[in-house]
This record gives sequence, C-alpha cells and structure tokens, in this order.
Amino acid sequence: MRHSHKILIASLFVAVMIFSYIKTHAAEPEAFVVEVQPSSFDPNTPVDMTIKAVKGDGTVIKEYEGDAYIDVIGSIDPSEYVVPSDHLYTFAPQDQGVKLFSKGLIIKKEGTYTIQVSDIANDSIKGEKTVIVGSQASTNAKPVTIDSPTQSGTEKNEIVSVFGSSLDLPNSPYEIRLNNVSATQGITDAIGSINTFVTGVVVGTNTLQVKILDVNNTIIGESDVISFTYAPIADGVFNSIQVLPSTKMKQGTKATFIVDTNDAVSSAELQLSNGTPVVPMEKSSPGVFKKELMMDTAGNIGLIVHLMLNGQKKSYSGIADLIIEKGTAIGKVRLFSDPVTKNKLNITREVIGEASKYKVFYGTGESNLVQSVTVNINEMLLENLLTGTTYYFKIIPLDAAGMELGSASDIVSATIGDLSPSGSNCIVKGIIVTDVTIGEKRYLTRSGVLNASKYVIYRSEFETADVTKMNKVAEVLENRFEYPFNKDAKQEKYAYYVVEAVCTDGSTIIVDNVKKVQTGPMESILLFIVITLLIYSSYRLYIYAQTE
Repeated sequence: MRHSHKILIASLFVAVMIFSYIKTHAAEPEAFVVEVQPSSFDPNTPVDMTIKAVKGDGTVIKEYEGDAYIDVIGSIDPSEYVVPSDHLYTFAPQDQGVKLFSKGLIIKKEGTYTIQVSDIANDSIKGEKTVIVGSQASTNAKPVTIDSPTQSGTEKNEIVSVFGSSLDLPNSPYEIRLNNVSATQGITDAIGSINTFVTGVVVGTNTLQVKILDVNNTIIGESDVISFTYAPIADGVFNSIQVLPSTKMKQGTKATFIVDTNDAVSSAELQLSNGTPVVPMEKSSPGVFKKELMMDTAGNIGLIVHLMLNGQKKSYSGIADLIIEKGTAIGKVRLFSDPVTKNKLNITREVIGEASKYKVFYGTGESNLVQSVTVNINEMLLENLLTGTTYYFKIIPLDAAGMELGSASDIVSATIGDLSPSGSNCIVKGIIVTDVTIGEKRYLTRSGVLNASKYVIYRSEFETADVTKMNKVAEVLENRFEYPFNKDAKQEKYAYYVVEAVCTDGSTIIVDNVKKVQTGPMESILLFIVITLLIYSSYRLYIYAQTE
C-alpha cells in the first residue's frame, strides 16, 4: 500500500513538473519592450519605467510569470543608479505581461545609458532602452519620429527601409542603431527628414533606434526603440529586393529596383500594385536582376516579383512597399522636325504631376545650354535653328512664380533637318519578325532596326494590331525575345505579338505586322500525329493481310 502511495505521489510530482514546464515555456516571450518616460531627464530624477513581455509580432504575453533581470549598461557604478525591484522582478498573474514601475528608475550621473531587461532563465530574451541623463536633458533632447519600420511590424526583406523625421533638427548628423549596434550614419535633410535603409537584421526580433548628434558628438535627439520582426521568405529562390534611392520618394523620381535571387533563376518580372503592366527586369549577373522605372503615380504602392526557375513561375508579394509623395517631373521629351520648314523643331513632353510653366534650355552642347524660353503649354515650336546642327535640350518644370519645381527632364538631342516628318528616325524597311526554336526555347527574332535604342514587346490572346489593347510584356535590347511555351497545355494555344522599336529620338514605330505564334502544346501535336500514323499504318497492314 505504501509502495502504491509512493508511486502515486511520484507520478503527481512528475505531472506537476511537466505541467509547470509546459506552462512556463508556452508563455515564454521572444523579447521585452522597455519604456522609460521621459527618456531624457536630469540626474537624481525618478522616472517611470515599464516592461512588457511580448511575442515577435509585439503581442503582449499575458500569461508570462517569469523572472526579469533589470540593469543599467554604460560607464556607471552600481552605486550611481537605482533600478526597480532591486534588479530582479517576478511577473505576477495580475500583471498580464505588463509591469509599470512608477518613479522606479533613478540615475545619479550624467551620460547616455542603456536600460536592459532580460529573462533570468534565458538571457537571449531581452529588451533595451537608451536614456540620456544630463542637466536640462529633458528639454534639450528633441524627439525623432520613425515611420518605417513600424513598431511591432514584420519585415520580409533583409534590406529594411528607414524613414522618419525631427523637424527641429535639420541638416544634423544621425546614427541608426540596429540591435544596439551602429548600422549606418547620415545627415538629416533641410526639413529634418531621414530616408535611408539598413542591412544586418537577424531572423526574429530586431530593435532599431535613431540618435541625432551635434558637432561635439553629443546626442541632441532620439527616437523610441522600434521593435520589429524579420521573417524572411526562406524558399531558396527569392533572397531580397532593394529600392534606390529609397522606398519613400517624390512622384517623378527614377527608381532602381535590384532583386537578388538564386543563381538558377532565368528571368524576373516586376509588378506594381497600382495597376501598371508587369515589366521584365534586366539580368545584370547570375541571380541579380535590375530595373529602372519612373514613379509617375503618387500613393502607397506594393511590390510583387515574379521569378522563373526551371520553367516554373514563382510569385512573391508583400516584399516591400513604396510611399510615393506628390511631386512634379518631366518625363519623355519628343522632338519633331517641321515637315515644311526644316529649321523649325516641335517639342512636346510628358508631365508627371502638375506645373504652371516650363523652361526649355537648349544649345549646341550638353554643357552649353545657354539659350532658354519659358512657355505655359505642353507643346512649343523653336524656329531659325541651324540645319545640320545638333542641338541639346533640357526642360524644367516651374511653379506660378517661375521657381524651379520638381525634377527636370533628361537631356535629349536632335540634328535639325534629319528627323522625318513622322517624328521617327528609325528605319524598318524590309525587316520581318519570325519565330524560331533553339533547343527547347522559342524566340521572336528580327534584324536590328537602325537608330533603335530598345524594343518593346506586346502580347495578346486575341488577334489585334492595336498595342493599346495588348499587354506590354517586355523591353529588350537584343534582337530576339524568348516567349513562353506550355508543352503540357490540353489544347493548341496561340498568342499574338507586336514588336515596337523605340527610336533614339524618343519616337516609336511598329517593326512588322502582328505575329501569330503557337504557345502549346507542340509535343502533344507531334505525339498525336505519330499515333495517327501508327494507327493508319496498322490499318493498311491489316487490309493488306486480308487481301493476300
């Protein structure tokens, strides 16, 4: 009987231990969020301190009942500060994962310190907060607002965009600290804005803080510590995407997109969530694809990347978001000779955003744009130009007061009298687009077009020669384009393609008539033909045998 009791007691003890272990670990946080209010204060001034036990996404773990160790990190002796609960606090059920220590933190010595909180059983679970202690520090340290990354947000990209501002601290040096280590430095702009990116994030919880410094390297501004989660796409195909100059820019800015992938990825396409067509990216090296686009639409825009690997298409959304603020820029500039008087030149341009006036600079050299004219319409005519002379042009948008507004156009050129009345200097006579098979790949090919800078490929499921009713699927420099072919299609499929040449003068021209190509299934057709021939041959042999 006693033996049975001992077994029962031992079993209950083990069960309690297992239950306690499961309960403790189920409620184990991934990090602590440490808040000090205010974060800048005078020596010997008691301030409030709050500790939150959180998951990686910032959700408070209300069941946490572990032990938290509190300390001050920096050049300071333990006798020069007082922390809550004499360094060690055990969370109680009524805390619900959040503990406020009212006036519980005192630091007696001036300086910059880090308040660190860690789990006593697992010191990799921690949180930090930087504080500034100094005479009148609370009035001297200016606040810095961080808009990206967001508090308790999730990042899928290893390159994290950082933008924020401190209106009181324009043109000031700043330091961005990632996981309490300096990640990058820069200078706020004329209105105190910060617009950059950091690398070096770790999978799971990360912290980020911005500090603004004066000429003596003294901290004069700081942000709250932002806690966010890095949860990368870990399929071994997509690695990262980088947007230059930043994911936050003005309308009319030319943005460069760089996608890093597995080296075996054969092609990449970029898609914006604002409804613009999917565009192909140029392969700059194995696993690296680039694309430059003019951001002509204001608003928040999501990015989607489509990758082709071993004939399979993989798509990735939510990898980055763009914030495009309203702005003004000059897009494509077109130059047309007057059909009658060769020393006249018509100039038109695309305007992104709004402008009241336009100033056209021109001259006979890129660095010699000494002449100018201001107009308030989208089209203008320049007269009395020298026939045979090459002129260069740049257009700048202006506001109603005549001040420069937004981004100027690229510098374009034209040789007076050489442009055709249609506005195109491309020569496409006798050039035919054909489809060819090389190995297992299908291509549209053609001879090079004289004076073409690139080619735009349009595609449609239905027969049409109107490119406005077709999908733009590629921009290429070479004289061929690989089009998709589905050998597993259940029935014969066709597509219609048009190749458009973009001429060096900015005009466009269709290279050939619309081209109809078969996109699947060639192998199935061949198999059908072979089987049909076999059946027919068998039938002929049977008839022959019967007649013998």
